Amino acid sequence: MSAAHATEPADPALDERDLRAAFGRFATGVAFVTAHVDGTPFGLVVSSFAAVSLEPPMVSFCPSRRSITWQRMRGARRHTIHILRARHGEFARRAATPGADRFAEPDVIRDALAAIECDIAAEHPAGDHWIIVARVRWLRVACDGQPLVYFAGRFGDFQPH
Repeated sequence: MSAAHATEPADPALDERDLRAAFGRFATGVAFVTAHVDGTPFGLVVSSFAAVSLEPPMVSFCPSRRSITWQRMRGARRHTIHILRARHGEFARRAATPGADRFAEPDVIRDALAAIECDIAAEHPAGDHWIIVARVRWLRVACDGQPLVYFAGRFGDFQPH
């Protein structure tokens, strides 16, 4: 698929509410992506984090193309992806709001299930989002804990069976 096809408008027969509902039926984890630019911390919440490759170690995430925060963060050399725990649901709700103080709760970053520090390897426009592919440089993994899950427009926890 060419880049031109990726930015074409949706079929008029597709209702945006139905599309959101269909996409929302795929449960995802929630991550907090952070970076420092000129000494200032920036962060944004994403539910589009994915492992891409083990060799070389690569991940991806997809910020909105309209995100002012991402526009400020994108030039940073390093980004850290913090995989949020189930108990971080309130933080994620607040932090997803434009203009929120995303660093008012520093324990969220220290308490993440995993922290993955990476360098951006590629950035691809994809409709109203960017697909960011990043090379993993360092990581920290917690021994235990439950992930924060996003499903049908709501945050929740994972119930193994």
